[in-house]
Amino acid sequence: MSNISVEYFGKYRVLNLINTGQSSRLLQAYDDLKQRSVCIKTLSANAANDSEQVKMLKHEYEVAVKLCHPKLVQVFSFGWQRDVPYIVMEWFASPNLKVLISRGYGQYCNQIVQLISDMAESLSYLHLSGWIHRDIKPDNFLFNLNNGELKLIDFAIARRYVSSFWRIFARRSQAQGTRSYISPEQIRGVLPEPSVDIYSLGCTYYELLATRLPFSADNMNDLLRKHISATPPAVMLRNKNVTKEFSDLLRSMMSKSPIDRPKNATELLRIIKSTKIFQRHPKIEDVT
Repeated sequence: MSNISVEYFGKYRVLNLINTGQSSRLLQAYDDLKQRSVCIKTLSANAANDSEQVKMLKHEYEVAVKLCHPKLVQVFSFGWQRDVPYIVMEWFASPNLKVLISRGYGQYCNQIVQLISDMAESLSYLHLSGWIHRDIKPDNFLFNLNNGELKLIDFAIARRYVSSFWRIFARRSQAQGTRSYISPEQIRGVLPEPSVDIYSLGCTYYELLATRLPFSADNMNDLLRKHISATPPAVMLRNKNVTKEFSDLLRSMMSKSPIDRPKNATELLRIIKSTKIFQRHPKIEDVT
Protein backbone atom coordinates (compact mmCIF):
# COMPACT_ATOMS: atom_id res chain seq x y z
CA MET A 1 0.00 0.00 0.00
CA SER A 2 1.13 3.56 -0.73
CA ASN A 3 2.15 5.84 2.14
CA ILE A 4 1.64 8.98 0.02
CA SER A 5 -0.66 11.46 1.75
CA VAL A 6 -2.99 13.44 -0.53
CA GLU A 7 -4.18 16.82 0.77
CA TYR A 8 -7.66 18.01 -0.10
CA PHE A 9 -9.42 21.33 0.20
CA GLY A 10 -13.02 20.24 0.13
CA LYS A 11 -13.35 18.15 -3.03
CA TYR A 12 -10.20 19.62 -4.60
CA ARG A 13 -7.01 17.58 -4.68
CA VAL A 14 -3.97 19.76 -3.96
CA LEU A 15 -1.10 19.41 -6.45
CA ASN A 16 1.39 22.20 -5.70
CA LEU A 17 2.04 25.19 -3.49
CA ILE A 18 2.35 28.11 -5.92
CA ASN A 19 2.96 31.08 -3.65
CA THR A 20 2.93 32.05 0.00
CA GLY A 21 2.21 35.63 1.04
CA GLN A 22 1.85 37.41 4.36
CA SER A 23 -1.74 36.33 4.86
CA SER A 24 -2.57 33.87 2.09
CA ARG A 25 -1.38 30.92 0.00
CA LEU A 26 -2.04 29.98 -3.61
CA LEU A 27 -2.34 26.31 -4.46
CA GLN A 28 -2.68 24.44 -7.72
CA ALA A 29 -5.34 21.78 -7.30
CA TYR A 30 -7.45 19.43 -9.36
CA ASP A 31 -11.20 19.06 -9.50
CA ASP A 32 -11.65 15.31 -10.02
CA LEU A 33 -15.37 15.67 -10.64
CA LYS A 34 -15.09 18.25 -13.43
CA GLN A 35 -11.63 17.06 -14.49
CA ARG A 36 -9.93 20.44 -14.56
CA SER A 37 -7.08 22.20 -12.80
CA VAL A 38 -8.03 25.03 -10.46
CA CYS A 39 -6.30 27.60 -8.29
CA ILE A 40 -7.14 27.77 -4.59
CA LYS A 41 -6.55 30.93 -2.58
CA THR A 42 -6.58 30.20 1.12
CA LEU A 43 -5.62 32.09 4.24
CA SER A 44 -2.62 31.31 6.42
CA ALA A 45 -3.31 29.90 9.88
CA ASN A 46 -2.92 33.30 11.56
CA ALA A 47 -4.99 35.15 8.98
CA ALA A 48 -7.75 32.55 9.25
CA ASN A 49 -8.24 33.70 12.85
CA ASP A 50 -8.53 37.34 11.74
CA SER A 51 -12.18 38.15 11.07
CA GLU A 52 -11.24 41.07 8.79
CA GLN A 53 -9.08 38.83 6.59
CA VAL A 54 -11.85 36.25 6.38
CA LYS A 55 -14.34 38.99 5.50
CA MET A 56 -12.08 40.24 2.68
CA LEU A 57 -11.65 36.76 1.20
CA LYS A 58 -15.40 36.16 1.25
CA HIS A 59 -15.97 39.61 -0.26
CA GLU A 60 -13.53 38.77 -3.07
CA TYR A 61 -15.61 35.68 -3.84
CA GLU A 62 -18.93 37.55 -3.67
CA VAL A 63 -17.71 40.19 -6.12
CA ALA A 64 -15.95 37.93 -8.60
CA VAL A 65 -18.47 35.08 -8.75
CA LYS A 66 -20.98 37.45 -10.41
CA LEU A 67 -18.50 38.62 -13.05
CA CYS A 68 -17.93 36.86 -16.35
CA HIS A 69 -15.43 38.19 -18.87
CA PRO A 70 -12.51 36.52 -20.67
CA LYS A 71 -10.11 39.14 -19.27
CA LEU A 72 -11.13 38.61 -15.64
CA VAL A 73 -10.14 35.52 -13.70
CA GLN A 74 -13.19 33.35 -13.13
CA VAL A 75 -14.06 32.47 -9.53
CA PHE A 76 -16.07 29.31 -8.91
CA SER A 77 -16.72 28.77 -5.21
CA PHE A 78 -16.08 29.61 -1.57
CA GLY A 79 -15.59 27.02 1.14
CA TRP A 80 -13.96 25.97 4.39
CA GLN A 81 -11.30 23.36 5.04
CA ARG A 82 -11.67 22.74 8.76
CA ASP A 83 -11.43 26.32 10.10
CA VAL A 84 -9.62 27.79 7.09
CA PRO A 85 -11.60 29.58 4.34
CA TYR A 86 -10.70 29.36 0.66
CA ILE A 87 -11.89 30.40 -2.76
CA VAL A 88 -11.55 28.35 -5.96
CA MET A 89 -10.65 30.03 -9.25
CA GLU A 90 -9.78 29.04 -12.79
CA TRP A 91 -6.22 27.84 -13.28
CA PHE A 92 -4.22 30.41 -15.28
CA ALA A 93 -0.55 29.43 -15.25
CA SER A 94 1.06 32.77 -16.10
CA PRO A 95 3.18 35.36 -14.24
CA ASN A 96 1.88 38.74 -13.21
CA LEU A 97 3.09 41.90 -14.93
CA LYS A 98 5.24 42.91 -11.95
CA VAL A 99 7.31 39.76 -12.48
CA LEU A 100 7.61 40.46 -16.21
CA ILE A 101 8.69 44.06 -15.58
CA SER A 102 11.39 42.81 -13.22
CA ARG A 103 12.69 40.56 -16.01
CA GLY A 104 13.09 43.50 -18.38
CA TYR A 105 11.28 45.45 -21.09
CA GLY A 106 12.33 42.93 -23.72
CA GLN A 107 10.06 40.32 -22.13
CA TYR A 108 6.87 42.02 -23.24
CA CYS A 109 7.63 45.05 -25.46
CA ASN A 110 6.46 43.27 -28.63
CA GLN A 111 3.01 42.78 -27.08
CA ILE A 112 2.65 46.02 -25.16
CA VAL A 113 0.22 47.79 -27.53
CA GLN A 114 -2.34 44.99 -27.23
CA LEU A 115 -1.54 44.61 -23.56
CA ILE A 116 -2.37 48.26 -22.82
CA SER A 117 -5.68 47.95 -24.64
CA ASP A 118 -6.60 44.65 -22.96
CA MET A 119 -5.91 46.04 -19.49
CA ALA A 120 -8.28 48.93 -20.15
CA GLU A 121 -10.87 46.50 -21.56
CA SER A 122 -10.79 44.31 -18.45
CA LEU A 123 -11.25 47.34 -16.23
CA SER A 124 -13.98 48.73 -18.48
CA TYR A 125 -16.04 45.59 -17.91
CA LEU A 126 -15.58 45.92 -14.17
CA HIS A 127 -16.67 49.58 -14.20
CA LEU A 128 -19.68 48.83 -16.42
CA SER A 129 -20.63 46.13 -13.89
CA GLY A 130 -20.77 48.82 -11.20
CA TRP A 131 -17.53 47.96 -9.38
CA ILE A 132 -14.35 49.90 -8.60
CA HIS A 133 -11.28 47.68 -8.17
CA ARG A 134 -9.28 50.04 -5.88
CA ASP A 135 -6.03 48.06 -6.18
CA ILE A 136 -4.99 48.27 -9.81
CA LYS A 137 -1.28 47.48 -10.16
CA PRO A 138 0.98 45.22 -12.25
CA ASP A 139 0.72 42.47 -9.62
CA ASN A 140 -3.00 42.15 -10.31
CA PHE A 141 -2.72 41.45 -14.03
CA LEU A 142 -1.66 37.96 -15.12
CA PHE A 143 -0.24 37.75 -18.63
CA ASN A 144 0.50 34.77 -20.84
CA LEU A 145 3.46 35.63 -23.07
CA ASN A 146 2.76 32.73 -25.43
CA ASN A 147 -0.78 33.59 -26.50
CA GLY A 148 -1.15 37.18 -25.20
CA GLU A 149 -4.01 36.30 -22.86
CA LEU A 150 -4.53 38.63 -19.89
CA LYS A 151 -6.51 38.28 -16.65
CA LEU A 152 -7.40 40.91 -14.04
CA ILE A 153 -7.39 39.39 -10.53
CA ASP A 154 -7.91 40.16 -6.82
CA PHE A 155 -11.20 41.85 -5.95
CA ALA A 156 -10.67 41.78 -2.17
CA ILE A 157 -11.14 45.53 -1.68
CA ALA A 158 -13.40 46.20 -4.69
CA ARG A 159 -16.29 48.48 -3.89
CA ARG A 160 -19.62 49.24 -5.50
CA TYR A 161 -19.78 52.62 -7.19
CA VAL A 162 -22.08 54.93 -5.21
CA SER A 163 -24.13 57.28 -7.42
CA SER A 164 -24.10 61.05 -6.88
CA PHE A 165 -27.34 61.09 -4.87
CA TRP A 166 -26.48 58.23 -2.50
CA ARG A 167 -22.95 59.58 -1.93
CA ILE A 168 -24.56 62.13 0.41
CA PHE A 169 -25.48 59.31 2.82
CA ALA A 170 -22.50 57.02 2.30
CA ARG A 171 -19.64 56.63 4.77
CA ARG A 172 -16.15 57.78 3.88
CA SER A 173 -13.83 55.15 2.49
CA GLN A 174 -10.82 53.63 4.21
CA ALA A 175 -7.44 54.54 2.68
CA GLN A 176 -6.93 51.13 1.07
CA GLY A 177 -4.75 50.33 -1.92
CA THR A 178 -1.09 49.76 -2.77
CA ARG A 179 0.98 52.82 -1.93
CA SER A 180 3.01 52.97 -5.15
CA TYR A 181 -0.19 53.21 -7.24
CA ILE A 182 -2.75 54.77 -4.91
CA SER A 183 -4.79 57.78 -6.02
CA PRO A 184 -4.89 61.05 -4.06
CA GLU A 185 -8.57 60.49 -3.27
CA GLN A 186 -7.89 57.09 -1.73
CA ILE A 187 -5.17 58.59 0.46
CA ARG A 188 -7.64 61.22 1.69
CA GLY A 189 -10.40 58.64 2.26
CA VAL A 190 -12.77 60.23 -0.25
CA LEU A 191 -15.53 57.91 -1.49
CA PRO A 192 -14.09 56.27 -4.60
CA GLU A 193 -15.23 56.75 -8.18
CA PRO A 194 -13.98 54.79 -11.21
CA SER A 195 -11.39 57.52 -11.74
CA VAL A 196 -9.33 56.16 -8.82
CA ASP A 197 -8.69 53.06 -10.94
CA ILE A 198 -7.73 55.30 -13.87
CA TYR A 199 -5.03 56.93 -11.72
CA SER A 200 -3.65 53.56 -10.63
CA LEU A 201 -3.77 52.25 -14.19
CA GLY A 202 -1.84 55.32 -15.31
CA CYS A 203 0.88 54.49 -12.77
CA THR A 204 0.84 50.88 -14.02
CA TYR A 205 1.15 51.91 -17.67
CA TYR A 206 4.03 54.19 -16.74
CA GLU A 207 5.85 51.33 -15.04
CA LEU A 208 5.26 49.03 -18.03
CA LEU A 209 6.71 51.60 -20.43
CA ALA A 210 9.54 52.93 -18.25
CA THR A 211 10.26 49.78 -16.16
CA ARG A 212 10.22 51.96 -13.06
CA LEU A 213 7.58 53.54 -10.87
CA PRO A 214 6.34 57.06 -11.58
CA PHE A 215 6.91 58.08 -7.95
CA SER A 216 9.42 56.77 -5.42
CA ALA A 217 10.61 58.01 -2.03
CA ASP A 218 12.74 57.01 0.95
CA ASN A 219 9.71 56.64 3.21
CA MET A 220 5.99 56.03 2.97
CA ASN A 221 4.89 59.54 3.98
CA ASP A 222 7.01 61.16 1.28
CA LEU A 223 5.65 58.72 -1.29
CA LEU A 224 2.05 59.53 -0.38
CA ARG A 225 2.82 63.27 -0.50
CA LYS A 226 4.11 62.84 -4.05
CA HIS A 227 0.89 61.12 -5.09
CA ILE A 228 -1.05 64.02 -3.60
CA SER A 229 0.99 66.95 -4.92
CA ALA A 230 3.93 66.04 -7.22
CA THR A 231 3.63 66.62 -10.97
CA PRO A 232 3.28 63.29 -12.81
CA PRO A 233 6.43 62.50 -14.80
CA ALA A 234 6.36 62.34 -18.60
CA VAL A 235 6.92 58.73 -19.65
CA MET A 236 8.49 59.82 -22.95
CA LEU A 237 11.51 61.00 -20.94
CA ARG A 238 12.10 57.37 -19.91
CA ASN A 239 10.96 55.63 -23.09
CA LYS A 240 12.05 57.63 -26.14
CA ASN A 241 9.73 55.69 -28.45
CA VAL A 242 6.48 56.75 -26.73
CA THR A 243 4.55 59.42 -28.60
CA LYS A 244 3.87 62.78 -26.99
CA GLU A 245 0.16 62.07 -27.46
CA PHE A 246 0.27 58.93 -25.33
CA SER A 247 2.68 60.48 -22.82
CA ASP A 248 0.17 63.31 -22.34
CA LEU A 249 -2.65 60.77 -21.91
CA LEU A 250 -0.72 59.07 -19.10
CA ARG A 251 -0.16 62.41 -17.39
CA SER A 252 -3.90 63.10 -17.60
CA MET A 253 -4.62 59.65 -16.11
CA MET A 254 -2.33 60.56 -13.19
CA SER A 255 -3.82 64.03 -12.71
CA LYS A 256 -4.30 65.01 -9.09
CA SER A 257 -7.90 66.04 -9.73
CA PRO A 258 -10.22 63.22 -10.87
CA ILE A 259 -12.14 65.60 -13.16
CA ASP A 260 -8.99 65.94 -15.28
CA ARG A 261 -8.78 62.18 -15.88
CA PRO A 262 -10.88 59.97 -18.17
CA LYS A 263 -13.95 59.36 -16.02
CA ASN A 264 -13.88 55.57 -16.33
CA ALA A 265 -12.14 52.77 -18.19
CA THR A 266 -14.73 52.71 -20.98
CA GLU A 267 -13.90 56.29 -21.89
CA LEU A 268 -10.19 55.51 -21.51
CA LEU A 269 -10.43 52.50 -23.84
CA ARG A 270 -12.06 54.67 -26.50
CA ILE A 271 -9.22 57.19 -26.22
CA ILE A 272 -6.52 54.49 -26.32
CA LYS A 273 -7.96 53.02 -29.53
CA SER A 274 -7.57 56.38 -31.27
CA THR A 275 -4.15 57.22 -29.80
CA LYS A 276 -0.82 56.19 -31.28
CA ILE A 277 1.33 54.75 -28.48
CA PHE A 278 4.70 54.38 -30.20
CA GLN A 279 6.55 56.21 -32.94
CA ARG A 280 7.74 52.87 -34.34
CA HIS A 281 7.85 49.21 -33.32
CA PRO A 282 9.15 48.92 -29.69
CA LYS A 283 12.74 47.85 -29.02
CA ILE A 284 14.57 46.93 -25.83
CA GLU A 285 16.92 49.91 -26.14
CA ASP A 286 14.02 52.41 -26.08
CA VAL A 287 13.99 52.44 -22.28
CA THR A 288 16.63 54.66 -20.67
